[in-house]
Amino acid sequence: MLDKLEKTYKLIETLKPALPFEVALTPELIFDLARHENPLLLKPIETVSEISYLGDAGGIVCYIEPEGADGMVVTSITHVRVPRTLPFAAAVVEYQRHRVKKLRKR
Repeated sequence: MLDKLEKTYKLIETLKPALPFEVALTPELIFDLARHENPLLLKPIETVSEISYLGDAGGIVCYIEPEGADGMVVTSITHVRVPRTLPFAAAVVEYQRHRVKKLRKR
């Protein structure tokens, strides 16, 4: 099991009331979405409108609705950076580190 379920659900319970909130997208995510067949141009800073959990396979995901785009981007929370000024930033970073570490072991 990749995620510690109790901590993961606690983090989700913390994030949901804070919605919407801004995040910085990783350069890799921006590049990847821009090179698809139907390119999606994202700003480096976008707003998360929803959060959900896709189980061990997907982890915590962020729903982002870019301005002027048809549709929504659903991406792992490991591909965004939460501003340090947000009260839950440290918990998000802890989740990201733990998940990436477990994924590398697989």
